[in-house]
Amino acid sequence: MKTSFWFFILVAILLVTFSVQNSAPTEISFLIWTVQISKAVLIIAVFLFGLITGALYGFFSRKPVVKKENEIKITESAKTTDIEDVEEVDN
Repeated sequence: MKTSFWFFILVAILLVTFSVQNSAPTEISFLIWTVQISKAVLIIAVFLFGLITGALYGFFSRKPVVKKENEIKITESAKTTDIEDVEEVDN
């Protein structure tokens, strides 16, 4: 079997162990709302929120940089084409 299969099995076992050990209810208060949820659910939800937020930030903050690099490449290729055209005219 593939190594990735065993890796995911190990991660699943660790996640189940973590959930069982942190199953005690925790009270969460935000403004006027109060909710009781498992510690494991809270920790996993916060982790996933941070993971998604970080991925979106990385995606949107990186996009303009790629655009600028493409513009630089187009400008450089245009300069080399112009130089080659001038050399052919001189001959």
